[in-house]
Amino acid sequence: SSLVLVSGLLCFILEKNWFVNMSAGFKVPLYSILGVAVCFALLFSIIDLINYCCGMCQSHEARPLVETETQVYLVVTAAVIMGFIFGLVFGLLDVEDADVAHLKVALLRDESICYPIGGILGGIASAINQYLREEHDDYTFNSLETHELDDDDDDF
Repeated sequence: SSLVLVSGLLCFILEKNWFVNMSAGFKVPLYSILGVAVCFALLFSIIDLINYCCGMCQSHEARPLVETETQVYLVVTAAVIMGFIFGLVFGLLDVEDADVAHLKVALLRDESICYPIGGILGGIASAINQYLREEHDDYTFNSLETHELDDDDDDF
């Protein structure tokens, strides 16, 4: 959460003309920090929204997408890796320095690199999350024993 606060302060403090004069060695870490913060906030917001909506539509026995500590660490790790890579690509491609006429082309080039990376990392994280959901003992299937199905009529 402190990273989100720092990146918010960076957004308000830094001027656009400061970025133009900075070298890539300074820009790339700043964009990586901003990418991590944005990805972290967006990912947790989406997961909370999905958990809330699914919880409203499902029974009480339904499992949320993310509930264990291990799953939260997985989401944090995925958000940090994705955000860092997205910021790194944005900074290395120098998208922010593209002139207005070439800005759309620069953004499309950035998207063409980041979308596959995000899809692969998101797929891996979701597969691991599903494995962790099924691994949790509270939700495993336990078959009923035959004596549990017997009527209690014998007690009268």
